[in-house]
Parts: sequence; C-alpha cells; structure tokens
Amino acid sequence: MEQVEAAANAAVGRKRRGGRGVPSRQEQVLLACKVGERLREAREMQGYSQVKAAQLLGYANSTKLAKIEGGRDSSQIPLWVVKRAALLYDVSIDYLLGNTESMEVDERRCHAARDTIILMREEWERHRWRDMLVTREVQERVEAVEEMAMLMAQQLQEAQDALSRVEELNPRRWENVKGGARLQSAVERAAATGRTAESKLKRLHREARAAAGGVQPELELVYT
Repeated sequence: MEQVEAAANAAVGRKRRGGRGVPSRQEQVLLACKVGERLREAREMQGYSQVKAAQLLGYANSTKLAKIEGGRDSSQIPLWVVKRAALLYDVSIDYLLGNTESMEVDERRCHAARDTIILMREEWERHRWRDMLVTREVQERVEAVEEMAMLMAQQLQEAQDALSRVEELNPRRWENVKGGARLQSAVERAAATGRTAESKLKRLHREARAAAGGVQPELELVYT
C-alpha cells in the first residue's frame, strides 16, 4: 500500500513541479488503485453497500464500481464518477484523487461552523443561567406574596371564628350592638375571600406540578 501511495503521489508531484511528462503506465495504474481505494473508504464511511452506491452513481449494477474500487480499471476511471462520488459521499475531490488526507469538502468552512456552534452554545449557556436567576428571583417574590395571602386567609378565618364565639357567648346583647350585623357581614365576606384565595393558590400549585410532570418548578431550570 505504501508503494501505491508513493507512486500515486509521484505522478501527481510531477505535475506540481511543472513537469510535462506523461505518467508511466505503471504510475497510472497505481494512481487508479489509489483513487479506487479512496472511493471505497468514502463509501464505507457513509455506510453504503457497493450495490446501493453503484445505483446512486448511475450504474445498472455494481460490476463497474467493483472494478474501479479494486483498481482493476487502470486509468479508465470516468471523471463524472469521481464528481458524483464526491457529492454522494460528501468528501472533497482532492481526497478522492489522493491530494489530501482530509475528507472535508471545505475545511475552513467546517472549522468556522464548529467555532460558530461553540460560540452559540456559550451564549445559550449564559442566557440560560441569566434566565434561571431571574426566574428564581420571581419565584421568591411569588412565594413571599403566597405566604402573606395564606396568612391573611388564616387570620380572617380566626376573626370569623372569634366573632362567632362572641355571638355564642352574648346571644342577647349582640343583637343590640349597633353595627353588629354589618361587622358580621364584613368579616364573613373577608373570610370567604381568604378561603377563595387559598383555594386558587392550591389549584395553581397543582396545575404547575402537572405541567412540570411532577417535577418541582425550580428543578426544571437545571438542564443536563
């Protein structure tokens, strides 16, 4: 295999050095072997069978492709096959011809794409942590309001219970208290509002847990 690569590179190298000599028959054969080997490697990297690849390249069967990949077609490798194979296998023509070891179609473009993805991930991570901190701050404020609402509902219920106890201990006198009926109505309405608020808060928690699939909301912010 090393002899094949050396001869193929020598044939290509002659052109690079400005030589006008036509590669010898042996060099052409070795170069064809090199191209065939690269075609096979690229095909296998993409997971194509020889039969499937031959069909996609335009051959009726895999006989011709088998000869090309096996280096048995000498220098009779059609240029259109190399071009179609480069597109099908997503590799550069230079790779198929043995001019480079990189399969990348455009290495600089691929490097730029990878750098862009890295930067996007870093930016996404920064925004994720910012959103998490903001969400936690809002959550803490909502919890503080929730605690006050629950406490208010509890105290209003205690006030209603205390008022009922006063009525129970002073059944006759309470009827004579001026404004007593209005006070009773106000306390009852306030207690009812407190109970409604408490019920809505509990329902909100249930809906949040259901939406989160049973996971605590703050834990949803931790991504893996």
